[in-house]
Amino acid sequence: MTAVVRSHTGEAVVLLSGDALRQVPQATLIDMIKAAAVVLSAEELKTVHNAVPTLGTGPPDFHVHVDGNELTVYRLTVN
Repeated sequence: MTAVVRSHTGEAVVLLSGDALRQVPQATLIDMIKAAAVVLSAEELKTVHNAVPTLGTGPPDFHVHVDGNELTVYRLTVN
């Protein structure tokens, strides 16, 4: 699972399967950005596009474990 969603506070967050971005194929990231365009504002989408190359270079905001699966969560701040 790789997705851009809104948290309970309305902020955009990126959910990545596993514990590292390097596990996510480039085609999946492109599809994620295309899907995000449906639910995010233009500024949020720009932030996602700019953030994708840097995801995984620093620590994630947190990890979520659901039914034995791990999701890595990155919060996106729109300036």
